[in-house]
Amino acid sequence: MAWIKKYSWYLVSLFLLVIYLAFFYSLNVAEESHVKYLGAGFASGWLATCFVCQSVFRNRFEFGMHTLLTLDFVLEALFPIHSGYGFFFCAASFWTVFLVYHHIPLPKIKATEPVAVVAEQSEAAS
Repeated sequence: MAWIKKYSWYLVSLFLLVIYLAFFYSLNVAEESHVKYLGAGFASGWLATCFVCQSVFRNRFEFGMHTLLTLDFVLEALFPIHSGYGFFFCAASFWTVFLVYHHIPLPKIKATEPVAVVAEQSEAAS
């Protein structure tokens, strides 16, 4: 079970990729009147997954970028007609960007004194 924790980001990321691909695939076969409902449903599922699994993201920025993709579902749902399978390239591009970002080393930040200590020192000096 330790492998689940180690690979949890990959599992969540692949699950989100499946949601993304399923959404666009379903748009190709859906009736025009159902597109807005599909958009709302898939956007809700995507956002719920991001919030439930937010601990797997490296930081708030990565979490924010994933949740921002919810807008893609909403905006795509505004257009009732969809055709073609170019969305596979879009999904692969998104996933590649997230994968690369997830593996870029974060810069090390020096630990500084807490703000309260600095404020006390400022008051003492004046």
